[in-house]
Amino acid sequence: MEIENSNNYIDLFLCEVDKTINTGNIIYIKKAIITYSNYIDISYIIWANSLILEIVQEKLEYIQL
Repeated sequence: MEIENSNNYIDLFLCEVDKTINTGNIIYIKKAIITYSNYIDISYIIWANSLILEIVQEKLEYIQL
């Protein structure tokens, strides 16, 4: 699969982030970071990692209730 520009990589990355948000399964973001980290700006990676942390924290809070 050939991607023409970085915007397409960003779109694919954001699609995986949406899957994570919709399902609560962080594996989608983890795989997207591995797959697209060489093609997108580091700010997207930092944001995605903070989102992973937030989701995990929310799950831990839910368990503690």
